[in-house]
Amino acid sequence: LSFVVVGGGPTSCEFVAELHDFVTSDVKRLFADLLPYVKVTLVEAGPALLAPFEVNLQHYTRKLFKKRNIDVRLGCSVTGVEEYDGDGFRFKAK
Repeated sequence: LSFVVVGGGPTSCEFVAELHDFVTSDVKRLFADLLPYVKVTLVEAGPALLAPFEVNLQHYTRKLFKKRNIDVRLGCSVTGVEEYDGDGFRFKAK
């Protein structure tokens, strides 16, 4: 169960935080056997999360997501989405 959220702005960051809370509370309680298979990733094309905000908030958010095992990929653009039946991520070469 992989969740990929595209964009590192305030709405995406808030959604990822809420998704993490949902997974670690509700999913853990109701479907504990699925928890090891859940992965949350946030993809941002720019160099930082929450770019319009102060650097302290950017660093705080990045550290918090790391602590919560939320995979943050900066400098990474999504150019397409397709079905993939395998482990991990697949990034097509250009």
